[in-house]
Amino acid sequence: MPIHSDEKHTKIDHPATHYEKPSDIAQDGALSEEEKTKALNTWEQDARQLMTASNEGMAGSEEGAEPDDHHRLGEVVRAKANIGKKPEHKPGH
Repeated sequence: MPIHSDEKHTKIDHPATHYEKPSDIAQDGALSEEEKTKALNTWEQDARQLMTASNEGMAGSEEGAEPDDHHRLGEVVRAKANIGKKPEHKPGH
């Protein structure tokens, strides 16, 4: 069954709500390499923001409240490596 455009768009913009773990994105045959990269970049950015908020003692949303979520950034980096991409290193403020 073909994936609908709206569903594909939400997978890219909100990957943590559609995939159990980042490596699932790399294995999703319904997404192009570019779409996988965008989804993993989104997840990486979210993980970095969550890590920053956690380090600053700020309470986050329910997402990231689980201990396993602290390891998501590493999972994203490994998933990106699986599709031949490097993590985005953005300078801090």
